[in-house]
Amino acid sequence: MEVDRISSRNLGRDDRIISDHGKESRFPFLDEDVVSFLSSVPIQYKANLTLPRGIGEKLLLRVAVRELGLSSAAVLPKRAIQFGSRIAKMENSAEKASDRCNRLTTE
Repeated sequence: MEVDRISSRNLGRDDRIISDHGKESRFPFLDEDVVSFLSSVPIQYKANLTLPRGIGEKLLLRVAVRELGLSSAAVLPKRAIQFGSRIAKMENSAEKASDRCNRLTTE
């Protein structure tokens, strides 16, 4: 069920945020055919967790990135997009997601 819903889950929120900035979102990796294909690929081609982080996980992605000539990016540890930039930690590392942002309050 989760795999069937992956192309639509949370994308409404993401699309509203992106379109608010005058852009249109594209998520080719969430295309139903791509998800179906990747679901059919045996796990040993997608990950080897006996290898170190930055090498063993997301093997297909790493091979594709290497084929595109981005060898240094192919060995970086992968993070979810919402955590990847670490922008939140640049301003106040003690701030939590559940905290009310004092920079946005008008009181």
